[in-house]
Amino acid sequence: MTAILLEGKSHMHRLLLAAFAIVAFALPAHAQNAPFNVATLSDGLEHPWTIAVMPGSRLLVTERPGRLQIIDAKTGQKRVVGGMPEVRAESEAGALGLALDADFAKTGRLYLCYSTGWTLSPGNRLSAFTLKDYQLRGEQVLLDDLPGAKWHNGCRIAVSPDGHLFASMGDAISADGAQDIQQLRGKIFRLTRDGNVPSDNPFPGSPVWSYGHRNPQGLAFRPKDGALWSTEHGPDTQDEVNRIEKGGNYGWPLCRGVNACGDLAQYHPAVAEFDATDTIAISDLIFYRGTAFPDWQGDILFVSLKTGRLYHLDMDGDGVRRTEILIDGDFGRLRDIAEGSDGTLYLATDNGEDRILHLTPR
Repeated sequence: MTAILLEGKSHMHRLLLAAFAIVAFALPAHAQNAPFNVATLSDGLEHPWTIAVMPGSRLLVTERPGRLQIIDAKTGQKRVVGGMPEVRAESEAGALGLALDADFAKTGRLYLCYSTGWTLSPGNRLSAFTLKDYQLRGEQVLLDDLPGAKWHNGCRIAVSPDGHLFASMGDAISADGAQDIQQLRGKIFRLTRDGNVPSDNPFPGSPVWSYGHRNPQGLAFRPKDGALWSTEHGPDTQDEVNRIEKGGNYGWPLCRGVNACGDLAQYHPAVAEFDATDTIAISDLIFYRGTAFPDWQGDILFVSLKTGRLYHLDMDGDGVRRTEILIDGDFGRLRDIAEGSDGTLYLATDNGEDRILHLTPR
C-alpha cells in the first residue's frame, strides 16, 4: 500500500502521513451501511479536475496545472497526453473541464475548457481537439476571451442527449456581470458541437442559455428526460443544486438558494441548498444510470470540496425526497465524480497530492 509522502517533511511527519494514507485506504465509507468499498486506483496526481470515461477500460483526466493523463482503469497505470495548449495555472484556474464527443470512439474528438493569459490579463477558452496516439491535435477554438480570474472560472462541460455542447462560466469574481446578458460571466452556454450558436437559443445570436450564476461546478443531463441540472458554489452559505431552464435567471448576486426572490425576471430558485448556515463547496454531479448500485438509479450523486463528502440525493421528480451522506471527509477534498461503463464510480481528490478512488459494490 502506497503512503502519501511530502518532500522536505520530518521523519515523524512522514510516518504520520503514511499512517493516515493506510487508514484512508482501508475506510469503506463514512456511512457503515454504504453499499460499496473504496480503493485507490491511481495516485501521484496533482489537482485532478475532470474524469472522462473512455471506451474500454481507460479514464481521461485533466490536472489543473495543465496536464492531461490517460489512466488504465484496471491497473491504474498513467500515461501523459501530449499536445496540451499553454494553460494559465493559478489558484482555481488551469486545465479544467473535459467532455468526450458522442462520436469520440470513431473520431477521437473531445472538448476542453482551460484558463488562458496571465494574471494581469486572465481569460478562459473552450476548444475542441482530436485525440490520437496519446496526442492532442488540431485545436478548434469554439469560445474565446471568456472572462477569467484566479477564482470562479466555471469551465464544466457536458454534451446533451440531442448533441449540443454546454459549458459553464463563473462570474470571474465580478458578480454584477452575472445579471448582464451582454456579458459572458456567470452564464451557462449552449453551442453546436462545431461552436455555432443554435437558432433556438433564448437570446438571438448569443451562446447564453441561462444566467445569474456565481460559479457552476457541475453539469449533468437527467437520463429520463434530458433535463439539464447543475451544482453551484454559494459565497459562504447556500451551495445550490439547480434544474437549468432555457433563458432562466438563477439569481446571483441578487438572490440565492431556495429563497423566493420578489419580481426578478425569469428567476428560478434552487431545487436544494447545502446549507442555510454554511458552505460545503459543492462540486461535480452525475445522474446515476448503472446497475452496480440499483437503488440509486435516476438519482443524483455529487461531491464537495470543503467537507470532502459524497452525497446521494434520492429524487422524487424535480424534488429531493431524502439526502444521504455516503463519504464524509475520509479522503479530504473531492473534486469530481464519474460513472464507469460497468456502473462503478470514480472520484477525484483535490488535496495537492491526489488520487483517483474507485467505488465498487460490496
